[in-house]
Amino acid sequence: MEHIEALVDAYDARRLSRRELIAALAGVAVPGVAAAAVRQTPAIAPVAQGRSLNHASLAVSDVAAAADFYQRLLDVNVVSRPGNGGINLGLGDGFLGVYKLANPGTVNHICIGVADYDPERIAARLKGMGVTATIDRNPANRTSGGDQLYFNGPDNCRIQLGPHGYQG
Repeated sequence: MEHIEALVDAYDARRLSRRELIAALAGVAVPGVAAAAVRQTPAIAPVAQGRSLNHASLAVSDVAAAADFYQRLLDVNVVSRPGNGGINLGLGDGFLGVYKLANPGTVNHICIGVADYDPERIAARLKGMGVTATIDRNPANRTSGGDQLYFNGPDNCRIQLGPHGYQG
C-alpha cells in the first residue's frame, strides 16, 4: 500500500505523468505489463510550471506598417522596442511582437510564461530529457525579462520560455 501512495504522491507533485502513473499502478498487479509500458513511453517530467501564452513573435517585411495595423485592429499600445528593431504590442500580461525576419508571414516563435523562471535550471532539465536549449544573453534582443531560453519542440516548433508577465 505504501508503494501505491508514493506513486500517487509523485503524480500529485508532477514528477510522474498520468501515463507513467497508470503503467506503474498496473505493475503492482501485473509486473510484466508495466515494465513494457514504461519502456515504450519516454519520460517527460515538467521542467517549469506554464502560466501563460506570453507572446507570439511574427516575422514581417515592414515592422512599422505591421505594428500600425495591429495597433489599429486590436486597440493596443507599444510596450517595448527591443534593440533588434522589433516592436512589442501589449496584450494584458503578454504581447504580440513584430520583427523584420526571414520568412515574412510566419510565426517565428511563441513564448510560454512560466512561474519561477530560471533559465539555467530549465536548460539543465531540458538537457536531461535530451532537448537542447539555448540561452540568449544579448541585451539588445530585449528590453526586460533577462536571459531568454529557446528550444525546438515537436515538428521543429521554436519555443521560448520566459518569466510570467515578461513584456518584451
